[in-house]
Amino acid sequence: MAERARIDGIDFWRGIVLCTIFIDHLPGNILESLTPRNYGFSDAAEAFVYLSDASLALAYGTHCQPGERLKTLRSLLRRCLKLYGVHIFLSLTAIAIFVAAADWSHDPALLAEHGRDTVLNEPVNGTLGLFLLGHQLGYFNILPLYLILIAAVPLMLWLANIDRRLMLVASALLYATTRLEGWNLPSWPVQGGWFFDPLAWQLMMAIGIAVGIGLRKGDQLPKPRPLLALSVLMVFASAVVVTNAVGLAPGLRDALQPALDLGKTQLGLGRLMHFIALAYLIYTLGMTQHLREWVGYRPLALLGRHSLLVFTLVSLATAIGQVVTEMLGRSALFDVTFVAGGLSLIYAATWMVDARPDGRRPVPVPARQPSHP
Repeated sequence: MAERARIDGIDFWRGIVLCTIFIDHLPGNILESLTPRNYGFSDAAEAFVYLSDASLALAYGTHCQPGERLKTLRSLLRRCLKLYGVHIFLSLTAIAIFVAAADWSHDPALLAEHGRDTVLNEPVNGTLGLFLLGHQLGYFNILPLYLILIAAVPLMLWLANIDRRLMLVASALLYATTRLEGWNLPSWPVQGGWFFDPLAWQLMMAIGIAVGIGLRKGDQLPKPRPLLALSVLMVFASAVVVTNAVGLAPGLRDALQPALDLGKTQLGLGRLMHFIALAYLIYTLGMTQHLREWVGYRPLALLGRHSLLVFTLVSLATAIGQVVTEMLGRSALFDVTFVAGGLSLIYAATWMVDARPDGRRPVPVPARQPSHP
């Protein structure tokens, strides 16, 4: 059902995002300080949702016309079921990894964090909560968000086919209402809400879909100098705040954070505006095209092309990495070796999958289409 043609620039950036997730989900490692979240308000989560939904728009953007809608719904349902299965597999496997490690090391502390203890202390409710998506483990909570967003894709595409501005306005109104009213999907059995609030994060989905449809049509974004200057200012100011002015103003980030609205659960405006500014700079400066001759371009595009497989392997690898560091401690040598070795093995597995006769490879993109939004 989905189109086979791909834009390799999206795959390239998605590959970078997946590598970033791998590093950031190994808390405390020496390479963590080099990832983008240490130099700006947004992080890999915004990019993951944005790029994924831009890809959905490329795949399904022309298939919401009469006669095509049922096929589109079936295809999206299959995608949702696949993602749901992957999420449950990852959650249960992560728990098994930490239970085995805790038993082997006689260290119950391995089970006390990120919601793992809920499943063990309340096995019936905790497991049911996992299957109902009401209980989500830390570091394993972005796929449930994406599942809900995919469920909203047909409505978004229907609105976008009328007018993309209508879709964006409707999404922005829902976002604003969600923020004002504090709406969120409830978690269970632990009281609270989802770590990623789908009712707020759907705005990022709408932006990704709007850009993806524009890519299909070969649209070009305007590049006025004032907008470029504003984007540069936003990205620079964000870096100054996050780094506490490169250490010259200790406490700057903590002092400004409440006013900047940087919350992750409901997609704070500071995070959203920073990501938009950063994406616009990447587009305006033609960074994708400039990086196309870099030796790492094709390997990263390969990872991004098989994003679900890579995300699954990354999630399992980081769970193992967390266990190993908790049990044996860490060092700079271990951090670098584990990250380099893990990514190498993940790349090798992805290369073998891609080399199969049915492996999906990008079709050349018409020259009139920009390589990345």
